[in-house]
Amino acid sequence: MPVFPGGPNRFLDFLADSLHYPPLALRDRVQGKVYVCFTVDPTGSVTTIFVKQGLRADIDAEALRNTQRLIPIHWQPGTQNGRPVPVVYTVPLTFSIANPHMLAADSLDIAPGPTIVLPTSGWPASRGTLAPDKGLIYGSCVQRLGFSSGGMGQYVRLRNLDTDKVFRILVKPLMRSRAENEFCVALPPGRYALQQYEYSYGIESLRKASRGAVTDTRYTFVVLPGKLHYVGTWNFSALQKPRFTDDKAALDAQLSSNYSKLPFTDAVKTLPQ
Repeated sequence: MPVFPGGPNRFLDFLADSLHYPPLALRDRVQGKVYVCFTVDPTGSVTTIFVKQGLRADIDAEALRNTQRLIPIHWQPGTQNGRPVPVVYTVPLTFSIANPHMLAADSLDIAPGPTIVLPTSGWPASRGTLAPDKGLIYGSCVQRLGFSSGGMGQYVRLRNLDTDKVFRILVKPLMRSRAENEFCVALPPGRYALQQYEYSYGIESLRKASRGAVTDTRYTFVVLPGKLHYVGTWNFSALQKPRFTDDKAALDAQLSSNYSKLPFTDAVKTLPQ
């Protein structure tokens, strides 16, 4: 059988991660299983995704959307007699009102933004004066999968809730395998929501266990023009349980020698909440 990166338990967690109730289905209290099929081909790519047995159109569309998140993930292909072969999976996705993680969709689920967003350039240590029309954020990120992620980059997608612009910041550099890494990025001012975490083997929707508007369901912070902002340690080591902690003193001491021109003592604390 094919092998999902991280094993079968991680595969099941991945499928459950971003599965949300369509609002009308939640209102109508529709529950049950949607059976979705896909093929892992001999190269380890996921192809031919379709709903084999559904409940109703809006729930089926959500099950299909969620399963399509498998497309960029590379599996270890299945084999027969030592040769790679295509393998067809049928997976049940359960929609249960009693499941606290299956939240009603917010506006970032309904309109997630462009599929491809180029990474926003990091702030170079040699640069000094802050731009008056942007704010600078810095912090550190504890990555998913620790040292087994190898040289792949990891990113967080942010949405500016005032302008609806999407930004993608690098939180774990290429070719760096250590578990925790710092980041420093300039952003236009505004209110920001953490939308997705793109790690080595998948994409995770960053959400709170609550219902309602974006400000209730997402982790948000504010960027002010011409200011330096400390946004905390973003810990994504546990699936569906992001943590944001204040380790400013330790990070300031670590960065001050390289970023000697930044006013760390004047930085505004704005951890995602």
